[in-house]
Amino acid sequence: MPTAPGPLLSHLPAIYHSSEALRELLSVFEAILFGPDGSDLRQEHGRRTLSEVLPLAERIATIASLFDAYETPRELLPWLTQWVALSHLSGLTEERQRQLLAEIVPLYAVRGTQKYLEKLLSFFKPDTTVVVIEDEELHGFVVGTSKLGLDTRLERERPFWFRVRIQTAVSRSHPDELSELRAQWEDRVRQVIDLAKPAHTLYELDWLFAESEESH
Repeated sequence: MPTAPGPLLSHLPAIYHSSEALRELLSVFEAILFGPDGSDLRQEHGRRTLSEVLPLAERIATIASLFDAYETPRELLPWLTQWVALSHLSGLTEERQRQLLAEIVPLYAVRGTQKYLEKLLSFFKPDTTVVVIEDEELHGFVVGTSKLGLDTRLERERPFWFRVRIQTAVSRSHPDELSELRAQWEDRVRQVIDLAKPAHTLYELDWLFAESEESH
């Protein structure tokens, strides 16, 4: 029994309309584009134009929005994350996830630099904190000019080393709040640093808790 013509066949020249093999081939694509091909549905498709059955051109025209960090549906964020080679977005709000996805590709041009690390940490650091990265080389102990603890240290040399300081206004008089802050953010920040830093470098992570205005 001949296969009922589907909506795609009407867009081909009349000479192809009698080809049963072509109808069967097109039915595969019609099943994907239009859903299950029950006999009633196929007959309905045959009486309607392709644009009436599915405005495919409109869907194709808007496909670029799926790759836009600010417009893609929430459920596609993990998929878009894989496209731009981000390892993780755990702990980020949806707003910060979209901001990072929108900016990460241009940032890859400066990957492995202080600018790159500072920018990534700006998405993952706690609110109301300041991140300072110290990577200047100390010029050694010179009698009469050196300032111990500022530009000189009494210890072994540490090449390819830097320090990340996170300064936050949390009162030291609230130890529970300090512990909670570090427990919540320590691993997250270290994951970002390990991801962003050059592989041959070492670092220290320091938390500096300044007295908040509420404590005065």
